[in-house]
Parts: sequence; C-alpha cells; structure tokens
Amino acid sequence: MEPRVRVAVCLIAAERLLLVAHRKGAHRYWLLPGGGVEVGETLVEAARREVREETGVDAKIGRLLIVCDAIEPGGRHLVNLVFAAAAVVAPRPEATEVAPAGGGGGSPPLDPAIDEVRWVSRDELLGLELHPPIAGAVVAAWAGGFAGEVQVLGNVWAADPSRPDGRAEPPGT
Repeated sequence: MEPRVRVAVCLIAAERLLLVAHRKGAHRYWLLPGGGVEVGETLVEAARREVREETGVDAKIGRLLIVCDAIEPGGRHLVNLVFAAAAVVAPRPEATEVAPAGGGGGSPPLDPAIDEVRWVSRDELLGLELHPPIAGAVVAAWAGGFAGEVQVLGNVWAADPSRPDGRAEPPGT
C-alpha cells in the first residue's frame, strides 16, 4: 500500500485557529482543514482547494510548518504536511463559527463529512481531540508566529477509539 499525502493548514485570524469537526457514530474529533492531494495538483493548490471545500474560506497558503506520518500497524500510511495560511477575507474578531459568505469570511462547507467548522483559541485547541494528535506542535508553531523551523514529528499514529478494532481512520481517506 502506497503512502497517501494529506495537506492541512493552520489558518489563524483574530488569535483563533480554524478547525473542522468530523463525526463517526458517537465519536467526534477535530482536524486542521485539509485533505488528500489529487493527481496533477500541487501541494499549495490542494491545500487551498481543501480549505475552501471544508470551510468555505478562501486562503492564501504560506510556508510548511509540520511534517508527520500516521502509520498504522496494519500498514496504512498517511503523510501529513501542515502549512501556515491566512484568510483572504478575515472573519469578524468575535466570530467563532464560520458563517455564510459575508458573515465569517466563508460559506457552508461543501464536504458532507464535516460536522462543524469553528475558530478556536490556543487553550480550546489543547482541550480538543485533534487528528492527527499534533496540538502541541501546532501551539508551538503558533507561539513562534509560524516563523520557526519546520517540525518533523515522525509517526504520530494513534488508535481510533470509535472503532472496536482500534484501527485508525486517517482523515482524507
């Protein structure tokens, strides 16, 4: 099985980070907006497209921040590339949920797998279940103004608690 490449973004506005929630049965978890790279698409193009599809927000993609793998014991391998990003139209400072166009800088998500799109603070981020589990690395990059060296985290795979076999369901598959 070949590795799958997933791009994601750290999009900050008004000291909050844009996240998307997924739900599998009763299990709910959060991801940085992003997804799989399509054939013939650059990493930046994929990141821009995925953010728009999942959040309705148009983004300018910046530098690479974090690289990590999620390698299941069964062999499935996901390579995560996380980029800095900025909203083309900044949300209102008081916005928490992404609203339709004109309200929060975006429109409702086009991806039916998305349960919620929300702006969160650093403290909120650390209290959420983030997949892959890289909240600490995101907060470290955020604290450094996304200006430090690229963080290479290695294998961050964690079992999916919503599945009886513990098998992970990496995002973007």
